[in-house]
Amino acid sequence: MNNPGRELSLLVVEDNVFQRKVLMHQLRALGYPMPLAAGDGEAALALCNQHPVDILLCDLRMPGMDGMALLRRLSLNGFRGGIILVSALDEDVVEAVHRMSDAYGLRVLGRLDKPSSPARLAELLARWAPDTRPPLAGSGPHIGVADLTKALAQGEIMPWYQPKVSFATGEWLGVEALSRWLHPTLGMIPPGRFIPLAEEQGLITLLTERLIEQCLQDKAHWQTSGLAIKLSLNISSSSLVEGKLCDRLLEQCRQKGINPNLITLEVTESAFVKDLGHSLEMLSRLRMHGFGLSIDDFGTGYSSMQQLSLLPFTELKLDRSFVDRCHEDPVRLAIIESTLTLARKIGLRTVAEGVEDKATWDELARLGCDECQGYYAGRPMPQDQLLPWHEQWQARAPAR
Repeated sequence: MNNPGRELSLLVVEDNVFQRKVLMHQLRALGYPMPLAAGDGEAALALCNQHPVDILLCDLRMPGMDGMALLRRLSLNGFRGGIILVSALDEDVVEAVHRMSDAYGLRVLGRLDKPSSPARLAELLARWAPDTRPPLAGSGPHIGVADLTKALAQGEIMPWYQPKVSFATGEWLGVEALSRWLHPTLGMIPPGRFIPLAEEQGLITLLTERLIEQCLQDKAHWQTSGLAIKLSLNISSSSLVEGKLCDRLLEQCRQKGINPNLITLEVTESAFVKDLGHSLEMLSRLRMHGFGLSIDDFGTGYSSMQQLSLLPFTELKLDRSFVDRCHEDPVRLAIIESTLTLARKIGLRTVAEGVEDKATWDELARLGCDECQGYYAGRPMPQDQLLPWHEQWQARAPAR
């Protein structure tokens, strides 16, 4: 079989000699002529240290270092490849291992049952793509408050935009603004490395205000160019209850000729813990002036239902922890379906974040979710890449 992934480095970790030989034979038949093999976790770790491994096929039940211990060690070593869980264990056990792997920051491509099916194996291998995610928040050179203060003063932290599209039609509906630090010597610094620092050092409100100003400037430019898309902005808990966010937003929209109805403010559930009374005041005032309000990461906070009953939201955002691979997980699917039903009954639009493949897209479209946000549609990008992305999306968007 002529396979474009022929040069990928694959490693089979399986203690059963027969099962290991079967997998090796199937991989060669699929066009991967030189897969590596290990009979236990220790040998697999040694091979990963000696060779770059793109995809690791991992048995879970092995003597000595079992598959779960191996996955934890791979995570600690910064493994960036894809992982296929090979197991005859019950579905709930394998699913728990999958969630554990997600928590460790590993990329699981899916489950392969025993005995392995060549068709299923080919399907899982086809999911592999080079890992373009930013490094973990704790990695890289040390960044201090002085570096962050300087970056804010010099405009190094800029908004990038991730498209949001309609599940029903594929239409481009809007974007969410996400912060990116373009450091002059360190390059791209992901938000996981500087947002916590900004919150700890009391700089998050300043950072939020700078980003909002740039976003509204971009939004005004889009309007004059005839691009009628909505803009979603993230609001921190500190920004919500401190300063004069509402007044500044209104003044900037007025100056730039932007209708607040085209702006949605995304607020995480944790924002309400700090000062519920003030949060209610601020959010109600913003809604009164026409801004949309989205409850971000719905279902991950301490009292989701209470917040829906108290606050004037217009949108509910499904957290990626429920969305990811929902088509393979009946529990996640049930949570999503009930949440979408709830949202429809109380008149909220729904957005699914973390949609990364067509199978997830198809399932959420079938369930009637309104908007898609995720790598399947588009990654975060600088504003000057949005129009080229749109042309490409129109060419490949699922059939209407």
